[in-house]
Amino acid sequence: MSQYTGERFKAFLVHVYTASAVILLLLATQLLLNDEFRLALFVLLLAVVIDATDGTLARRFRVKEVMPEFDGRRLDDIIDYISFTFLPVVFMLKAEMLLAPAVLFGSLPMLASAFGFARVDAKLDDDGFFVGFPSYWNILLVYFYLLEWPAWINTLVVIVCTILVFIPTRYIYITRFPRLKWLNYGGSWLCGLALLAALLTSGATRLVLTLFSLTYPIFYTVYSLLLDWRARRTG
Repeated sequence: MSQYTGERFKAFLVHVYTASAVILLLLATQLLLNDEFRLALFVLLLAVVIDATDGTLARRFRVKEVMPEFDGRRLDDIIDYISFTFLPVVFMLKAEMLLAPAVLFGSLPMLASAFGFARVDAKLDDDGFFVGFPSYWNILLVYFYLLEWPAWINTLVVIVCTILVFIPTRYIYITRFPRLKWLNYGGSWLCGLALLAALLTSGATRLVLTLFSLTYPIFYTVYSLLLDWRARRTG
């Protein structure tokens, strides 16, 4: 096998790795249809691990350069829409997390994210930012489940975040943001593991793990808004 062929094969395997998330998403769907909500959420979070790591692999193996005829970003966007938006909204409807008419309120994030994913400036790769709320509906879903908020609060959060999709505020793109890499990587992974652990526990332990897992999302939001404010002042 020539070096060029070997590089293309490695690049192809990266795409296979990205696409393998659909297997987890299908499993999560089956669990959801069987009312196994906790396991469905656990598998849905595992799919996030693939999304959080495939970009690093793509850059490591120069996927764009080696396989220019295959658009890995489009593949990633298709899977992300299912993983981060469609399936979480279906979960909210199935678990009766939203006010009636749930289909109406559930359609808000789906429509907003469809427009968000279609924006050519949705990701400022060079600067390391998303523009507008980056469709973290699956993460919100996990907190809805763990904190057991009433449907009206969940619905209010969904409405607010839907509006934020259209407001061009910069949010840190964790895998591309050049500053505080270890803090962002470490914080996101630590809090992600806390969420996974919370899904496997109950009672006071679950509450403690859930509250601890909020530390990085709070930092992420505050720091993103601070950076956006600074950029607007200097811009």
